[in-house]
Parts: sequence; C-alpha cells; structure tokens
Amino acid sequence: MKKILLLLLVSLGAFAQTAESYHVKAKAHFEKGQFKEAIAALTLAIKLNPKDVKAWRNRAVCYEKTEKFDLAVKDYLEVLKYDPSGETLGAIGFDYLVLEKYEESRKYLQQAITLLPTNINFRYNLALSHQYEQNYALAIEAYDEALKVDPYHTTSLISKTRCLLRLKQFDKASVLVDSFFLKKNFDVEMLLFRGDIKLHNGAVEAALNDFTRAIAINPEDIILLIRAADCLAELSQFDEEAAVRKRIVTVMEKQGETKEYRAINYGLLGFALYNAFLWEEALDNLSASISLDPSATFYFYRTAVKAKLKDYVGACEDLKKAQELNPSEAENYEGYFADTAEFEEFYESCMGGV
Repeated sequence: MKKILLLLLVSLGAFAQTAESYHVKAKAHFEKGQFKEAIAALTLAIKLNPKDVKAWRNRAVCYEKTEKFDLAVKDYLEVLKYDPSGETLGAIGFDYLVLEKYEESRKYLQQAITLLPTNINFRYNLALSHQYEQNYALAIEAYDEALKVDPYHTTSLISKTRCLLRLKQFDKASVLVDSFFLKKNFDVEMLLFRGDIKLHNGAVEAALNDFTRAIAINPEDIILLIRAADCLAELSQFDEEAAVRKRIVTVMEKQGETKEYRAINYGLLGFALYNAFLWEEALDNLSASISLDPSATFYFYRTAVKAKLKDYVGACEDLKKAQELNPSEAENYEGYFADTAEFEEFYESCMGGV
C-alpha cells in the first residue's frame, strides 16, 4: 500500500513539474516572439491537463498573435467553461469581430458589457461591429454610449466622425471635429476629416492646408496625397499637382498597389503634366497607364498630348481606340477636337485620313 501511495505521489509531482515546465517554455518563447513554439508548448500542457485554463487562455493569445483568430475563439470558448468573466467574453467578441462574424461578436460583447459596463474597449468594438456592416446610425449610438464612459476616447471620436461623414451629416461632424481640436487634441485622421468637411463647404484652400499638415506627419499616406493633389487640380496649380502625383505613383510602386489602381494614378499624373504643358512627361505617364490597364479616358488624354507633339498619326490612332473602348462617348471625344481651335490642324489631318 505504501509503495502504491509513493508511486502516486511521485507521478503527481512529475505531472505538476512537467506541466509547469511547459508554461515556462511557452513564456520564454512568447517573450521572444516565437509564437508557434509557444503554442506547441502550451498544447503539451493542455494534453497533460485539459482543465488548465491558463494554458487555454495563453494559447488563445498566441493564436491571435499569429492571426489565427478562428483557433483563438475555440480556445477562449474552452476558457469560458471555467471562467465566464467579462474579459473572456470580450476576447471572444473581439475575435469574432476580426473574423467578420458580427452577430456572434455582438452576442459576446453585450454579455461582456453587462459584466464590465465601464470597459471602453468592449463598447468600442460593439460600435465597430455595426460600422463594419454599414449600419452607421446604430454605430453612432454605440459610440455615444462608449463616450459616456470616456468622453475623450480618441478612437471612438474618430470613428463616430467617420460614420457621420458616411451619412453626410457634415454639420454634426464639423462640431465634433472642432471640439476635438479645441481641446488641443491632435490626430491625423481628424485633420483628414476636417479637410473633407471644408471641401464639402467649398473651402478648397483651407482643406488643402489640412491635408498638407497631415502629409507632413504621414508623408506616404496615399489617401492624403490624393486629397491634396485633387485640391491643387481644383485650384489650377498644375505644377504643384504634378509634383504631388509623382509622389503618389512612387508610394504606390513601393507599397505594391494593384495594377488597376496604379494605372489610374499614372493616368492622373499624365493629365496633370498635360495641364502643366509638360507634354513629353505627360506622354510617358499616360503610356504607362495604358500599358497597365487600357482605358478610353487615358487614350483620349493621350490623343491630346500626341496632337500637341504633332504626332498626328499616333493621335488619330489613339482617338479611334478611345472611341472603340467607349462607344457611348465616341461623338464627344471627336467633338472636343473638332470644336477646340488649337486642335484644328490635327482634327483636319485625322478626319482627312478617314
């Protein structure tokens, strides 16, 4: 009997020591950013003790770090059996949010908020679940609830502003943005929103100032660069517009944007250069656009550039290509050159050859 008891005690001691050793190994791997190795160690700990809540929870965190949110949810649901706390429910709600399972996300987030009503992150994630489904009115209501908990929660203020702009409630958005800056807060996205509101109100130069300030902080933000370029185009500052659009295509190439998106922005650069009377550069960039994604619009612009360069044969070919690609605009394309005095020579040459 003593021998059996001794063996049992030795076995339990070895079990505890081994389970703890796996936790130690997992922690060491986690701190080094070796999340896969940490997961492996925690999996062994769970095999030894399927009720090891700490191992389940820590493995869920590791899965989140490796962006395996579906597996993280499974582990948190196991944790929930032993620890139905607000933190566990909130973690499940967050992972479902990332997985775009918004109804499931709300189910757990609402339970988490019931238990921890002052947790701002749970309320913010609940609002995001509505926003991602484009239910902007419901999202705004949820952000208002979050702001009751923390009136200065920056991400809630920013996201609420974004929803107001989506609903085209510019006056309300303007009040929110102005109050944000009056409190001497600062955020690049709020600068972007303020610029958009000013654009809506027709204050192009003021909008450009906001976009330019934001670009000074985030010089490779394509959205900001495009906003600034569009303002410069509207102000007929074509040399400055071309300079910004050159930055846009450089950033796009660096960030590996899609072929279609690059084509559009090469084309817009070409058009800006055309307006700045830089014909050769305009031709190069419009050609780059067309090689990426042939477009009637940019064939039309290249027609004008080639006509300026006295390449009437090439211009005529481009005009016909633009008309082929967009037959509904064929008459308008031709009419532009027919009615514009500076293209009279080209138009006669092109039409005379038909």
